[in-house]
Amino acid sequence: MASATDPISGLPWLGAEEATLQGLISGATPFLLVHVALDQFEGVVDAVGEDVAGQAVALFASRLRALTHPEGRLWRQRGACLLLVTTETEAVSAPEAYASRLLRELAEPLAVPPHTLQLTSSMGVALYPDDGGTAGALLSAADMALQEARRSGLGQCRRHALLPGAGWHLPSFSRSLAAALERDELELHYQPFVDAADGRIAGVEALLRWRSSDGVLLVPPQFLPRAEQLGLMSGISAWVLDRVVADARRWRRAGFDDLRVAVNVSTVQLIQGDLIERLENRLASADVAFDQFEIELSESTLLRDLERIREHLRRLRSYGVGLTLDDFGMGGAGLVHLPRYPLSKIKIDRDFVSEVAQDQGQAAIARAIIAMGRQMHLKVMAEGVETEAQVGYLRRADCDQLQGFLFSGPKPLLEVEPLLRQRYLRPELFVQGAASRTLLLVDDEENVLRALQRVFRRDGYRVLTASRVSEAFELLASNDVQVIVSDQRMNDVSGTEFLGRVKELYPRTVRLILSGYTDLATVTDAINRGAIYRFLTKPWDEEDLRQHIREAFRTWESLSG
Repeated sequence: MASATDPISGLPWLGAEEATLQGLISGATPFLLVHVALDQFEGVVDAVGEDVAGQAVALFASRLRALTHPEGRLWRQRGACLLLVTTETEAVSAPEAYASRLLRELAEPLAVPPHTLQLTSSMGVALYPDDGGTAGALLSAADMALQEARRSGLGQCRRHALLPGAGWHLPSFSRSLAAALERDELELHYQPFVDAADGRIAGVEALLRWRSSDGVLLVPPQFLPRAEQLGLMSGISAWVLDRVVADARRWRRAGFDDLRVAVNVSTVQLIQGDLIERLENRLASADVAFDQFEIELSESTLLRDLERIREHLRRLRSYGVGLTLDDFGMGGAGLVHLPRYPLSKIKIDRDFVSEVAQDQGQAAIARAIIAMGRQMHLKVMAEGVETEAQVGYLRRADCDQLQGFLFSGPKPLLEVEPLLRQRYLRPELFVQGAASRTLLLVDDEENVLRALQRVFRRDGYRVLTASRVSEAFELLASNDVQVIVSDQRMNDVSGTEFLGRVKELYPRTVRLILSGYTDLATVTDAINRGAIYRFLTKPWDEEDLRQHIREAFRTWESLSG
């Protein structure tokens, strides 16, 4: 039976003390649930190793426990995620202010000899009973809030609720929202997207924000549902359109006449039918071209009033406006609807991108969407790109455009313009490496890797080395590797299991095992499945080993010819 306690942090696993959470709910005492996640923790593991990273999680949990004692209760969830429940008065009365204070205090460096780690975390908060009346509803609300926080950048906190905070009441919130336009409280932030070929900025996506009278910056899920209920969407949509056209005109005059601007459009706007006229009039008066614009649609839009929407979309496309299907795969529209609409681009949802360089399921979905886009003559953009490995894999899969915090988060107008003047974002990620004769060596013993490097040095190969499987996947995502040689007995997974995953993600590679350990059944099964090309033994004969690798490259060339 699995332990109910996490051996690293000493905390109970989520679910191990469910009675505590249920007891708080049945007691009808208001409390705050906080979902805490260390930012970019995979990069920490890669940089310092799993042992040191595990110690960092334990120290982080200990610091959080000290900050929230005695009212707080902690659980370990998954990866570098923790859950906090607290009845502290400050937390219940001002959830986001409480979370912001925790973020600041948790950001102090962690001493994990011989390292000093500067870690940040993100938080999603949910208040009982306002944001959910059951354990499941609260956990879901906190998780959605965490995702919103991470989309806003590193070290952020969010509350997933219709109202921005516990101090707001529906009538006052509605009055403030209704007055937002008059008070000039709405803002547009812009997030760039880049060409996957070279990192050149291809365009920006306009994202609406509301800076309320108390200074809190709210994202659309926190106020647009209420705006729709109050009948305010027409005025807000007109404001967004005016602002976007004005900014596009500004950029065109500054020389960015090839910059595309993407704007999210709701189903209501399309059904009403005056969007095209309003857009045409505004663009004509501002001397801005239709083909600078992209309209982003949700999948759910394709399920509403189909013929009327198709007619409006066809008219927009006839003017040259780009039509993008946002968050493809998450909205339930189904593949059958795609050919019925004059789309120009689809966006792969971030949920299919997060582990694309290592997870064969995500990789298969991403490749399938990209291949489908090619067949339908659509551009494909991946959103939520946050790591260099994701960039490498998506480029090799022929994705057209990339968007994510690795390049830039959403920024106000004056902050995004310096990026536009750069023209390129993270250009070092797009420098082509050697395209042929690249050999990847994977072994958890550094002395073996050094010895193998010496063996192949005179053969002119570009040699890459990895001592961990996660590091090997990073290299595979970022480099065009033809031949892989892996040890069988490694700390994290076996060589045959590793190469089996590689076969699914990179089927054109030639894969070999080099090991002093022989499990005939495992090796035979791997060969029969096509996971490995050949099994070689340690200690090796240097000339024989070099000959095997030469033959492996010839095999790759014959298969690729």
